[in-house]
Amino acid sequence: MDYCQKCGNKNDEDAKYCNKCGNYLNKPSSFEKNIEEAAEELGRKAEEFGKRIEKRAKELTQTDEEKAQSTPKHCSDCDVDLDYDAKFCLKCGKEIE
Repeated sequence: MDYCQKCGNKNDEDAKYCNKCGNYLNKPSSFEKNIEEAAEELGRKAEEFGKRIEKRAKELTQTDEEKAQSTPKHCSDCDVDLDYDAKFCLKCGKEIE
């Protein structure tokens, strides 16, 4: 369906003139469609890039304590994940550095 630029009426895709107001339905050329598609793709990529930059900025501005809290500790002897503030392994008792 194509919409009339003048009155907004829906028209069949093969219509050259609006069946409500008689306005000529100026359809975009394939060149204009290619530009529009490229602009939409560029917008999507820019949004993705912005999200990556925002994520990286958050990582860089984390305090040391926030980093420690988001990075779990791990016991090298018994292969157990531990809380960020653990001083000893809860399974084998090894002191955690």
